[in-house]
Amino acid sequence: MSKYNFQVRVSPKKHSKDTQVENDKLVKRFLRKWKKSGILRELKEKSVPITAGQKARRKKYLGKRRNRNKKI
Repeated sequence: MSKYNFQVRVSPKKHSKDTQVENDKLVKRFLRKWKKSGILRELKEKSVPITAGQKARRKKYLGKRRNRNKKI
């Protein structure tokens, strides 16, 4: 698993005086970074052993997905 360090800060220009609003913004930004990083997906993949057939199907699916994303 790759090492990730996340840091989210409040922008001084967009800073408001309400701490609850600022906390909500920070949480939203952190969750966006967390989802893009793929940490949860890596943990799920490592929790269960994968058979050769599952690995082949996954590889085929990811190839189709990459190809579809290139067209867009």
